Amino acid sequence: MPQTTDQTTPVSVPPPDYLSRDQWAGLTLAVISGAMEGVERAGLPGAWSSGLGVAAVKGLRGRLDVLMAEGGTSDG
Repeated sequence: MPQTTDQTTPVSVPPPDYLSRDQWAGLTLAVISGAMEGVERAGLPGAWSSGLGVAAVKGLRGRLDVLMAEGGTSDG
């Protein structure tokens, strides 16, 4: 069966204003790396890692927003 290469539009998740640029970059890199490793370990198609990584970062951002709204600010 022939493989197709669908071009997807890059999806970005904007950084929250309560994290520094470096904090957000490090956090998203770790989440995406974890998603890629999970895809590989599960034997899923490699093309899935990008979409799953973005979904994981979106979910993380949403949860961070909830925690911050609940008053979870902490310097540390």
